[in-house]
Amino acid sequence: MKTTRPVPPWRVDLALAAVVLLWSLNFVILKAVMPRFEPVALAAVRFASIAALFEALLRLRGGGERIAPADRRAFALSALAGYTLYQGLFVVGLSQTSAFSTALMINTGPLWAAVILTAARIEPITARQWAGVVLALAGLGVYLGPRLVTGAPAGLGDLLGLGAAVSWTVYGILNRPLLGRYSAFFLTTRTFQIGAAGFLPFALPAVLRQDWTGVGWAGWAAVGYSVVFPIVVAVSLWNWAIRQRGVARTVIYQYLVPVASGVLSWVLLGESFGPWKLAGAALVLVGVALSRRV
Repeated sequence: MKTTRPVPPWRVDLALAAVVLLWSLNFVILKAVMPRFEPVALAAVRFASIAALFEALLRLRGGGERIAPADRRAFALSALAGYTLYQGLFVVGLSQTSAFSTALMINTGPLWAAVILTAARIEPITARQWAGVVLALAGLGVYLGPRLVTGAPAGLGDLLGLGAAVSWTVYGILNRPLLGRYSAFFLTTRTFQIGAAGFLPFALPAVLRQDWTGVGWAGWAAVGYSVVFPIVVAVSLWNWAIRQRGVARTVIYQYLVPVASGVLSWVLLGESFGPWKLAGAALVLVGVALSRRV
């Protein structure tokens, strides 16, 4: 019987570092080309492209799964939360605030998971997780407070980013029972496509207003990157790393995404970081790490 040689730890770390870079660059690249697009039109293009890509990959996998009639409502609700709302809030929020802020807000998902699961009495929350929730909320207060008080557009963008994080968290919770009956890729593909079908009609006015001739090669290259690399390449590497190392030891790399996004934003976009901004972000990341349920 042939034995499988263990994967060297450095290869797993290298794959995870690539994932962090690909996800972080996605925030920065989309922010850099945002002036070329109407935000909702950009979301529509990404929606349509990713939906088509998922369908092609699903057919290559030869999956014969179908949505059972009894699960159609659950798929629709999951799609609404995870894609119709999430993608819209993410792109519009990014257009109003910085790449670093959006990355930070999106990565507060574990905080909202702890709060929602506890409020719905699905899972109890531990003392460590309560401490994390309080610490993360305090960090959000420090980070968002000055923006909200002054009424800066960035404050609205940050709130939309938080809304996207909550939507994505609800999506994950709604998918729990469905993952027992469907493969993860089929569930992702169909919920994304249903979410796109719900989003695109509302995006039609923005699509018609968009000056597509002014997008340029850089704009289309950014769209191509955001469709392929953060989703197909990064997610494949992430899932491979989880199989090699487990969730608990892999997920810590997720907290490096806002940090890497901040560094890339500073280097490539000239984003500034004051002491209060850094302090608030640090509190948020530590609190989110403590509130995680793994």
